[in-house]
Amino acid sequence: MLVVCLNQHMQAQHILSIGAMFIKKADQPTTDLENDLIKRCRDKDPKAMEQIVQRYQKQVYNTAYGIIGNREDAQDITQDVFLTIWNKIGQFRRQSKFSTWIYQIAKNQSLNLKNKKKRRKTDTAEINDTQAWVPVEEKTPETKVLANEQQKLLLQALDSLKEQHRTILVLREMESLSYDDIAQVLGCSVGRVKSRLHEARLALRTAFHTA
Repeated sequence: MLVVCLNQHMQAQHILSIGAMFIKKADQPTTDLENDLIKRCRDKDPKAMEQIVQRYQKQVYNTAYGIIGNREDAQDITQDVFLTIWNKIGQFRRQSKFSTWIYQIAKNQSLNLKNKKKRRKTDTAEINDTQAWVPVEEKTPETKVLANEQQKLLLQALDSLKEQHRTILVLREMESLSYDDIAQVLGCSVGRVKSRLHEARLALRTAFHTA
Protein backbone atom coordinates (compact mmCIF):
# COMPACT_ATOMS: atom_id res chain seq x y z
CA MET A 1 0.00 0.00 0.00
CA LEU A 2 2.79 2.43 0.91
CA VAL A 3 4.61 1.66 -2.35
CA VAL A 4 1.50 2.56 -4.35
CA CYS A 5 1.08 5.81 -2.41
CA LEU A 6 4.72 6.75 -2.99
CA ASN A 7 4.46 6.05 -6.71
CA GLN A 8 1.29 8.10 -7.05
CA HIS A 9 2.71 11.02 -5.10
CA MET A 10 5.99 11.12 -7.01
CA GLN A 11 4.17 10.94 -10.34
CA ALA A 12 1.85 13.74 -9.28
CA GLN A 13 4.81 15.93 -8.35
CA HIS A 14 6.50 15.11 -11.68
CA ILE A 15 10.04 15.22 -10.31
CA LEU A 16 12.45 15.39 -13.22
CA SER A 17 15.91 16.36 -12.09
CA ILE A 18 18.11 18.64 -10.06
CA GLY A 19 17.52 22.37 -10.41
CA ALA A 20 19.98 24.89 -11.68
CA MET A 21 23.73 24.35 -11.46
CA PHE A 22 23.80 24.31 -7.65
CA ILE A 23 20.53 25.37 -6.02
CA LYS A 24 21.16 26.04 -2.34
CA LYS A 25 18.60 24.77 0.14
CA ALA A 26 19.22 25.40 3.80
CA ASP A 27 18.90 22.34 5.99
CA GLN A 28 16.29 22.99 8.69
CA PRO A 29 16.31 21.84 12.32
CA THR A 30 13.77 19.28 13.40
CA THR A 31 10.53 21.19 13.95
CA ASP A 32 7.58 20.57 16.24
CA LEU A 33 5.60 19.50 13.18
CA GLU A 34 8.27 16.95 12.27
CA ASN A 35 8.34 15.65 15.83
CA ASP A 36 4.60 15.10 15.55
CA LEU A 37 4.99 13.38 12.16
CA ILE A 38 7.73 11.13 13.56
CA LYS A 39 5.51 10.12 16.46
CA ARG A 40 2.59 9.40 14.12
CA CYS A 41 4.80 7.42 11.74
CA ARG A 42 5.96 5.28 14.64
CA ASP A 43 2.27 4.60 15.19
CA LYS A 44 2.07 3.64 11.47
CA ASP A 45 -0.06 6.58 10.36
CA PRO A 46 0.21 6.65 6.51
CA LYS A 47 -0.98 10.27 6.37
CA ALA A 48 2.02 11.32 8.44
CA MET A 49 4.33 9.43 6.09
CA GLU A 50 2.76 11.17 3.13
CA GLN A 51 3.60 14.54 4.67
CA ILE A 52 7.20 13.47 5.22
CA VAL A 53 7.40 12.45 1.56
CA GLN A 54 6.05 15.85 0.53
CA ARG A 55 8.63 17.66 2.68
CA TYR A 56 11.70 15.68 1.63
CA GLN A 57 11.17 13.94 -1.70
CA LYS A 58 12.96 16.60 -3.77
CA GLN A 59 15.97 16.67 -1.45
CA VAL A 60 16.20 12.87 -1.42
CA TYR A 61 15.82 12.68 -5.20
CA ASN A 62 18.44 15.39 -5.76
CA THR A 63 20.91 13.63 -3.47
CA ALA A 64 20.36 10.30 -5.22
CA TYR A 65 20.55 11.80 -8.69
CA GLY A 66 23.67 13.77 -7.83
CA ILE A 67 25.43 10.57 -6.76
CA ILE A 68 23.99 8.13 -9.29
CA GLY A 69 23.52 10.38 -12.33
CA ASN A 70 20.57 8.37 -13.62
CA ARG A 71 16.97 9.55 -13.45
CA GLU A 72 15.23 6.18 -13.13
CA ASP A 73 17.67 4.92 -10.51
CA ALA A 74 17.22 8.14 -8.52
CA GLN A 75 13.45 7.67 -8.54
CA ASP A 76 13.84 4.07 -7.36
CA ILE A 77 16.22 5.13 -4.60
CA THR A 78 13.83 7.89 -3.53
CA GLN A 79 11.06 5.33 -3.12
CA ASP A 80 13.38 2.94 -1.27
CA VAL A 81 14.53 5.71 1.09
CA PHE A 82 10.99 6.49 2.19
CA LEU A 83 10.19 2.81 2.58
CA THR A 84 13.26 2.55 4.82
CA ILE A 85 12.11 5.57 6.82
CA TRP A 86 8.66 4.01 7.22
CA ASN A 87 10.12 0.70 8.39
CA LYS A 88 12.93 2.10 10.57
CA ILE A 89 11.45 5.32 11.94
CA GLY A 90 11.73 3.78 15.40
CA GLN A 91 15.53 3.79 15.02
CA PHE A 92 15.67 7.59 14.79
CA ARG A 93 17.12 8.56 18.19
CA ARG A 94 17.17 12.36 17.76
CA GLN A 95 20.95 12.43 18.06
CA SER A 96 20.92 14.41 14.82
CA LYS A 97 18.34 16.44 12.94
CA PHE A 98 15.65 14.40 11.25
CA SER A 99 16.71 15.80 7.87
CA THR A 100 20.32 14.71 8.48
CA TRP A 101 19.14 11.19 9.24
CA ILE A 102 17.18 11.16 5.97
CA TYR A 103 20.19 12.42 3.99
CA GLN A 104 22.32 9.69 5.53
CA ILE A 105 19.87 7.03 4.36
CA ALA A 106 19.73 8.57 0.89
CA LYS A 107 23.52 8.76 0.68
CA ASN A 108 24.03 5.18 1.82
CA GLN A 109 21.44 3.71 -0.53
CA SER A 110 22.76 5.74 -3.46
CA LEU A 111 26.34 4.65 -2.86
CA ASN A 112 25.26 1.03 -2.39
CA LEU A 113 23.56 1.04 -5.77
CA LYS A 114 26.47 2.82 -7.44
CA ASN A 115 28.93 0.28 -6.04
CA LYS A 116 26.75 -2.61 -7.22
CA LYS A 117 26.78 -1.17 -10.70
CA LYS A 118 30.55 -0.77 -10.58
CA ARG A 119 30.93 -4.42 -9.61
CA ARG A 120 28.80 -5.37 -12.57
CA LYS A 121 30.92 -3.12 -14.77
CA THR A 122 27.79 -1.42 -16.09
CA ASP A 123 28.06 1.89 -14.27
CA THR A 124 29.25 3.86 -17.30
CA ALA A 125 26.56 2.38 -19.53
CA GLU A 126 23.87 3.44 -17.08
CA ILE A 127 24.87 7.11 -17.20
CA ASN A 128 22.82 8.85 -19.87
CA ASP A 129 24.43 12.16 -20.82
CA THR A 130 21.27 13.27 -22.63
CA GLN A 131 19.48 13.57 -19.28
CA ALA A 132 20.16 17.20 -18.52
CA TRP A 133 19.71 18.60 -15.04
CA VAL A 134 16.74 20.77 -15.95
CA PRO A 135 15.50 23.23 -13.34
CA VAL A 136 12.25 22.60 -11.57
CA GLU A 137 11.45 26.30 -11.77
CA GLU A 138 9.98 27.79 -14.93
CA LYS A 139 12.49 29.44 -17.28
CA THR A 140 12.42 30.98 -20.71
CA PRO A 141 13.37 28.75 -23.69
CA GLU A 142 16.68 30.62 -24.06
CA THR A 143 17.74 30.22 -20.45
CA LYS A 144 16.62 26.58 -20.49
CA VAL A 145 18.94 25.82 -23.41
CA LEU A 146 21.88 27.51 -21.69
CA ALA A 147 21.15 25.86 -18.35
CA ASN A 148 20.78 22.44 -19.95
CA GLU A 149 24.13 22.73 -21.71
CA GLN A 150 25.83 23.84 -18.50
CA GLN A 151 24.20 21.05 -16.55
CA LYS A 152 25.26 18.42 -19.08
CA LEU A 153 28.85 19.54 -18.59
CA LEU A 154 28.38 19.53 -14.84
CA LEU A 155 27.01 15.99 -14.93
CA GLN A 156 29.99 14.81 -16.95
CA ALA A 157 32.41 16.58 -14.63
CA LEU A 158 30.77 15.23 -11.47
CA ASP A 159 30.69 11.70 -12.83
CA SER A 160 34.43 11.82 -13.42
CA LEU A 161 35.16 12.65 -9.77
CA LYS A 162 36.06 10.26 -7.01
CA GLU A 163 33.04 8.93 -5.15
CA GLN A 164 33.90 10.81 -1.95
CA HIS A 165 34.30 14.10 -3.84
CA ARG A 166 31.04 13.70 -5.71
CA THR A 167 29.12 12.84 -2.55
CA ILE A 168 30.40 15.77 -0.51
CA LEU A 169 29.66 18.23 -3.32
CA VAL A 170 26.09 16.96 -3.54
CA LEU A 171 25.57 17.37 0.20
CA ARG A 172 27.21 20.79 0.50
CA GLU A 173 26.68 22.58 -2.81
CA MET A 174 23.36 21.11 -3.90
CA GLU A 175 21.65 20.53 -0.57
CA SER A 176 23.49 23.13 1.55
CA LEU A 177 24.04 20.90 4.57
CA SER A 178 26.16 22.45 7.29
CA TYR A 179 29.68 21.16 7.97
CA ASP A 180 28.42 19.56 11.17
CA ASP A 181 25.58 17.78 9.38
CA ILE A 182 27.86 16.56 6.59
CA ALA A 183 30.25 15.22 9.21
CA GLN A 184 27.38 13.24 10.74
CA VAL A 185 26.21 11.95 7.36
CA LEU A 186 29.72 10.90 6.29
CA GLY A 187 30.93 9.79 9.71
CA CYS A 188 34.03 11.97 9.82
CA SER A 189 35.30 15.13 11.54
CA VAL A 190 34.34 18.66 10.53
CA GLY A 191 37.98 19.33 9.71
CA ARG A 192 38.00 16.39 7.32
CA VAL A 193 34.79 17.64 5.74
CA LYS A 194 36.37 21.03 5.03
CA SER A 195 39.56 19.61 3.56
CA ARG A 196 37.70 17.05 1.45
CA LEU A 197 35.31 19.73 0.21
CA HIS A 198 38.26 21.91 -0.81
CA GLU A 199 39.76 18.99 -2.71
CA ALA A 200 36.41 18.23 -4.33
CA ARG A 201 35.88 21.82 -5.50
CA LEU A 202 39.33 21.91 -7.06
CA ALA A 203 38.72 18.56 -8.76
CA LEU A 204 35.32 19.70 -10.06
CA ARG A 205 36.74 22.95 -11.41
CA THR A 206 39.40 21.04 -13.31
CA ALA A 207 36.96 18.42 -14.59
CA PHE A 208 34.38 21.01 -15.61
CA HIS A 209 36.85 22.92 -17.77
CA THR A 210 38.01 19.74 -19.47
CA ALA A 211 34.53 18.19 -19.96
